[in-house]
Amino acid sequence: MASVGWMVLAALVVGGVAVWLRQRYPGGWRYALSTEYAGQRRDLDAARGRLRELRREAERALAAARAGVDAAERARRSRIAQAETHLARLRSPGRGMLRSSVGRVLWLYEHVLVVEVDGREIECPLPEVSVRDEYSDGIGHVYVALPDGRREMVSVSLEEVPEAEVRRFVVEVFNASADEKIARAERQARVPQAEAELRAAEADTAGQDRARDRMAEVEAGQKSDKRIPRARQELDAAFDRWEQLTGHRPQ
Repeated sequence: MASVGWMVLAALVVGGVAVWLRQRYPGGWRYALSTEYAGQRRDLDAARGRLRELRREAERALAAARAGVDAAERARRSRIAQAETHLARLRSPGRGMLRSSVGRVLWLYEHVLVVEVDGREIECPLPEVSVRDEYSDGIGHVYVALPDGRREMVSVSLEEVPEAEVRRFVVEVFNASADEKIARAERQARVPQAEAELRAAEADTAGQDRARDRMAEVEAGQKSDKRIPRARQELDAAFDRWEQLTGHRPQ
Protein backbone atom coordinates (compact mmCIF):
# COMPACT_ATOMS: atom_id res chain seq x y z
CA MET A 1 0.00 0.00 0.00
CA ALA A 2 2.83 2.39 0.81
CA SER A 3 4.44 1.87 -2.60
CA VAL A 4 1.12 2.59 -4.30
CA GLY A 5 0.83 5.82 -2.33
CA TRP A 6 4.30 6.91 -3.36
CA MET A 7 3.50 6.10 -6.97
CA VAL A 8 0.36 8.20 -6.86
CA LEU A 9 2.28 11.08 -5.26
CA ALA A 10 5.00 10.84 -7.89
CA ALA A 11 2.40 10.85 -10.64
CA LEU A 12 0.80 13.97 -9.18
CA VAL A 13 4.17 15.74 -8.96
CA VAL A 14 5.08 14.81 -12.51
CA GLY A 15 1.65 15.89 -13.70
CA GLY A 16 1.99 19.23 -11.93
CA VAL A 17 5.41 19.85 -13.45
CA ALA A 18 4.09 18.95 -16.88
CA VAL A 19 1.20 21.42 -16.58
CA TRP A 20 3.60 24.12 -15.37
CA LEU A 21 5.96 23.54 -18.31
CA ARG A 22 3.16 23.60 -20.86
CA GLN A 23 1.84 26.88 -19.43
CA ARG A 24 5.26 28.47 -19.13
CA TYR A 25 6.50 27.32 -22.55
CA PRO A 26 3.40 26.72 -24.69
CA GLY A 27 3.66 25.05 -28.07
CA GLY A 28 4.52 21.47 -27.25
CA TRP A 29 7.11 19.36 -25.45
CA ARG A 30 9.67 20.01 -28.12
CA TYR A 31 9.80 23.73 -27.25
CA ALA A 32 9.42 23.16 -23.53
CA LEU A 33 12.18 20.55 -23.11
CA SER A 34 14.48 20.34 -26.09
CA THR A 35 17.98 21.78 -25.74
CA GLU A 36 17.48 23.14 -29.25
CA TYR A 37 15.27 25.89 -27.80
CA ALA A 38 17.07 26.40 -24.49
CA GLY A 39 18.23 29.86 -25.60
CA GLN A 40 14.69 30.94 -26.41
CA ARG A 41 13.49 29.66 -23.04
CA ARG A 42 16.27 31.56 -21.29
CA ASP A 43 15.28 34.70 -23.20
CA LEU A 44 11.70 34.29 -22.00
CA ASP A 45 12.76 33.54 -18.42
CA ALA A 46 15.09 36.54 -18.32
CA ALA A 47 12.37 38.93 -19.49
CA ARG A 48 9.95 37.52 -16.94
CA GLY A 49 12.57 37.74 -14.19
CA ARG A 50 13.43 41.38 -14.90
CA LEU A 51 9.80 42.46 -14.70
CA ARG A 52 9.16 40.34 -11.61
CA GLU A 53 12.17 41.74 -9.76
CA LEU A 54 11.29 45.35 -10.63
CA ARG A 55 7.72 44.83 -9.41
CA ARG A 56 8.97 43.28 -6.19
CA GLU A 57 11.37 46.16 -5.68
CA ALA A 58 8.52 48.64 -6.15
CA GLU A 59 6.28 46.69 -3.78
CA ARG A 60 9.01 46.58 -1.12
CA ALA A 61 9.62 50.33 -1.39
CA LEU A 62 5.91 51.07 -1.17
CA ALA A 63 5.45 48.68 1.77
CA ALA A 64 8.37 50.32 3.60
CA ALA A 65 6.88 53.77 3.04
CA ARG A 66 3.47 52.60 4.28
CA ALA A 67 5.10 51.00 7.32
CA GLY A 68 6.81 54.32 8.01
CA VAL A 69 3.46 56.13 7.95
CA ASP A 70 1.89 53.51 10.23
CA ALA A 71 4.82 53.71 12.66
CA ALA A 72 4.66 57.51 12.77
CA GLU A 73 0.92 57.40 13.46
CA ARG A 74 1.38 54.82 16.22
CA ALA A 75 4.17 56.88 17.77
CA ARG A 76 1.98 59.99 17.84
CA ARG A 77 -0.95 58.09 19.34
CA SER A 78 1.40 56.63 21.96
CA ARG A 79 2.74 60.09 22.90
CA ILE A 80 -0.80 61.44 23.20
CA ALA A 81 -1.91 58.45 25.29
CA GLN A 82 1.07 58.85 27.63
CA ALA A 83 0.37 62.58 28.02
CA GLU A 84 -3.33 61.86 28.70
CA THR A 85 -2.47 59.20 31.28
CA HIS A 86 0.00 61.51 33.01
CA LEU A 87 -2.54 64.33 33.18
CA ALA A 88 -5.30 62.00 34.40
CA ARG A 89 -3.07 60.71 37.20
CA LEU A 90 -2.27 64.23 38.31
CA ARG A 91 -5.94 65.15 38.38
CA SER A 92 -7.17 61.90 39.90
CA PRO A 93 -4.43 59.59 41.19
CA GLY A 94 -6.86 56.93 42.41
CA ARG A 95 -6.30 55.02 45.62
CA GLY A 96 -2.62 54.37 45.19
CA MET A 97 -0.74 51.71 47.13
CA LEU A 98 -2.22 50.12 50.26
CA ARG A 99 -0.28 51.32 53.32
CA SER A 100 -2.13 49.87 56.29
CA SER A 101 -5.47 48.46 57.43
CA VAL A 102 -7.51 47.64 60.51
CA GLY A 103 -9.45 44.43 60.29
CA ARG A 104 -11.85 44.46 57.38
CA VAL A 105 -13.28 47.90 58.00
CA LEU A 106 -10.50 50.46 57.49
CA TRP A 107 -7.88 50.66 54.72
CA LEU A 108 -5.31 53.39 54.39
CA TYR A 109 -4.12 53.87 50.83
CA GLU A 110 -1.60 56.28 49.43
CA HIS A 111 -4.26 58.85 48.49
CA VAL A 112 -7.49 57.81 50.21
CA LEU A 113 -8.96 56.29 53.35
CA VAL A 114 -11.53 53.58 52.69
CA VAL A 115 -14.17 52.93 55.36
CA GLU A 116 -16.62 50.04 55.30
CA VAL A 117 -20.01 50.95 56.78
CA ASP A 118 -23.04 48.67 56.61
CA GLY A 119 -21.41 46.54 53.94
CA ARG A 120 -20.51 49.43 51.64
CA GLU A 121 -17.18 51.07 51.08
CA ILE A 122 -16.79 54.84 51.46
CA GLU A 123 -13.72 56.32 49.79
CA CYS A 124 -12.42 59.49 51.40
CA PRO A 125 -9.62 61.65 49.90
CA LEU A 126 -6.95 61.93 52.57
CA PRO A 127 -6.59 65.75 52.51
CA GLU A 128 -10.31 66.08 53.28
CA VAL A 129 -10.69 63.51 56.05
CA SER A 130 -9.98 63.47 59.77
CA VAL A 131 -10.19 60.71 62.39
CA ARG A 132 -10.26 60.29 66.14
CA ASP A 133 -10.39 57.20 68.31
CA GLU A 134 -11.89 56.10 71.65
CA TYR A 135 -11.66 52.85 73.60
CA SER A 136 -14.02 51.24 76.11
CA ASP A 137 -15.12 47.78 77.18
CA GLY A 138 -12.73 46.01 74.82
CA ILE A 139 -13.94 47.94 71.78
CA GLY A 140 -12.04 50.50 69.76
CA HIS A 141 -14.14 53.21 68.11
CA VAL A 142 -12.72 55.13 65.17
CA TYR A 143 -14.70 58.21 64.15
CA VAL A 144 -14.17 59.40 60.57
CA ALA A 145 -15.19 62.93 59.55
CA LEU A 146 -16.10 62.76 55.85
CA PRO A 147 -15.54 65.50 53.26
CA ASP A 148 -19.28 66.22 53.04
CA GLY A 149 -19.49 67.00 56.78
CA ARG A 150 -21.00 63.67 57.83
CA ARG A 151 -19.36 61.36 60.33
CA GLU A 152 -19.05 57.60 60.41
CA MET A 153 -18.08 55.38 63.31
CA VAL A 154 -16.26 52.09 62.92
CA SER A 155 -15.98 49.74 65.88
CA VAL A 156 -13.23 47.16 66.20
CA SER A 157 -12.96 44.35 68.72
CA LEU A 158 -9.71 44.76 70.60
CA GLU A 159 -9.55 40.98 70.92
CA GLU A 160 -9.16 40.78 67.16
CA VAL A 161 -7.09 43.93 66.69
CA PRO A 162 -4.86 45.14 69.55
CA GLU A 163 -5.47 48.67 70.78
CA ALA A 164 -1.91 49.66 69.98
CA GLU A 165 -2.45 48.65 66.37
CA VAL A 166 -5.62 50.75 66.12
CA ARG A 167 -3.90 53.76 67.71
CA ARG A 168 -0.96 53.34 65.32
CA PHE A 169 -3.37 53.25 62.38
CA VAL A 170 -5.04 56.49 63.47
CA VAL A 171 -1.65 58.19 63.71
CA GLU A 172 -0.77 56.88 60.25
CA VAL A 173 -3.98 58.40 58.88
CA PHE A 174 -3.11 61.79 60.41
CA ASN A 175 0.38 61.72 58.93
CA ALA A 176 -0.76 60.41 55.57
CA SER A 177 -3.38 63.15 55.38
CA ALA A 178 -0.74 65.79 55.98
CA ASP A 179 1.57 64.23 53.38
CA GLU A 180 -1.22 63.98 50.82
CA LYS A 181 -2.14 67.65 51.24
CA ILE A 182 1.38 68.52 50.15
CA ALA A 183 1.38 65.92 47.38
CA ARG A 184 -1.98 67.09 46.07
CA ALA A 185 -0.78 70.69 45.93
CA GLU A 186 2.31 69.55 44.02
CA ARG A 187 0.19 67.55 41.58
CA GLN A 188 -2.15 70.46 41.00
CA ALA A 189 0.82 72.73 40.38
CA ARG A 190 2.01 70.32 37.69
CA VAL A 191 -1.35 70.14 35.89
CA PRO A 192 -0.82 73.22 33.67
CA GLN A 193 2.48 71.82 32.41
CA ALA A 194 0.88 68.42 31.79
CA GLU A 195 -1.96 70.09 29.89
CA ALA A 196 0.59 71.94 27.77
CA GLU A 197 2.45 68.69 27.09
CA LEU A 198 -0.80 67.07 25.95
CA ARG A 199 -1.59 69.95 23.62
CA ALA A 200 1.95 69.76 22.23
CA ALA A 201 1.64 66.01 21.66
CA GLU A 202 -1.68 66.49 19.87
CA ALA A 203 -0.28 69.28 17.72
CA ASP A 204 2.98 67.52 16.85
CA THR A 205 2.44 65.92 13.45
CA ALA A 206 6.00 66.40 12.20
CA GLY A 207 6.80 62.69 12.21
CA GLN A 208 3.58 61.84 10.39
CA ASP A 209 4.14 64.63 7.89
CA ARG A 210 7.64 63.40 7.10
CA ALA A 211 6.42 59.83 6.68
CA ARG A 212 3.55 60.90 4.45
CA ASP A 213 5.88 63.07 2.38
CA ARG A 214 8.16 60.06 1.96
CA MET A 215 5.15 57.97 0.91
CA ALA A 216 4.17 60.58 -1.65
CA GLU A 217 7.74 60.68 -2.96
CA VAL A 218 7.79 56.91 -3.41
CA GLU A 219 4.42 56.90 -5.17
CA ALA A 220 5.43 59.77 -7.45
CA GLY A 221 8.77 58.13 -8.17
CA GLN A 222 7.08 54.88 -9.14
CA LYS A 223 4.66 56.67 -11.43
CA SER A 224 7.53 58.34 -13.25
CA ASP A 225 9.81 55.27 -13.21
CA LYS A 226 10.15 54.00 -16.79
CA ARG A 227 11.84 50.72 -15.85
CA ILE A 228 8.67 48.70 -15.23
CA PRO A 229 6.91 49.85 -18.45
CA ARG A 230 10.14 49.16 -20.35
CA ALA A 231 10.46 45.70 -18.78
CA ARG A 232 6.83 45.04 -19.65
CA GLN A 233 7.56 45.99 -23.26
CA GLU A 234 10.63 43.73 -23.26
CA LEU A 235 8.51 40.85 -21.93
CA ASP A 236 5.86 41.48 -24.60
CA ALA A 237 8.63 41.41 -27.19
CA ALA A 238 9.85 38.09 -25.76
CA PHE A 239 6.28 36.78 -25.94
CA ASP A 240 6.12 37.92 -29.58
CA ARG A 241 9.32 36.06 -30.40
CA TRP A 242 8.05 32.91 -28.72
CA GLU A 243 4.74 33.16 -30.51
CA GLN A 244 6.48 33.58 -33.84
CA LEU A 245 8.53 30.48 -33.04
CA THR A 246 5.76 28.20 -31.72
CA GLY A 247 2.47 29.72 -32.79
CA HIS A 248 1.47 29.98 -29.13
CA ARG A 249 1.69 33.05 -26.89
CA PRO A 250 2.83 32.65 -23.28
CA GLN A 251 0.86 34.15 -20.44
